[in-house]
Amino acid sequence: MFTELTDLIDDVHRELVPVFDMMEWAEDEISAARRRHPAHADTLHHSFALLTPTGDRMRTEFVYRGHARELLDRVAQGEDTRPATAAEIVLAFCYASQTAPLSATATGLVFRLWQEAFPDTPVDIDDQEHREQLYGSSIDDAEADTRARLAVSSRVLGTIECGGWHHGEPVTCSYATPPLRLGHNTA
Repeated sequence: MFTELTDLIDDVHRELVPVFDMMEWAEDEISAARRRHPAHADTLHHSFALLTPTGDRMRTEFVYRGHARELLDRVAQGEDTRPATAAEIVLAFCYASQTAPLSATATGLVFRLWQEAFPDTPVDIDDQEHREQLYGSSIDDAEADTRARLAVSSRVLGTIECGGWHHGEPVTCSYATPPLRLGHNTA
């Protein structure tokens, strides 16, 4: 009986620890995005729900962070958040490469998007410049097509509702209804 309970606790722990880690990574990336884009800090704060991982490999920190960073930059720039991120595309092509060899265009796309999504995790790509010269327009087309094909239609910000509190602290948020005015007694 106790062995079964211990096993259950261990199973739940194995499942939840990565979730809590990803929540922490998401909050870190939101904070960093707010520093990069202070004019959009309120919108970025409310973008947590967009950062849902889309695959098991998103449990890898640098992969998840690259994915989150791109989505948050799109939010700040007012861009569509539904198209696949560079991280999602790299993962998809890595899975595909286990079934069949990638074409030169697909390989070029993976290397291009790796550099975009994971600039702090470089890989040795000797001939990417040459590959871009030969297949650049095909890589561009493949990127646009893949971003559309792997889009997540439900990944939209939606209506933001805010009570004027962020992480338990009162804030002046442009989405607060009614707007909370710090330093004024509303009672």
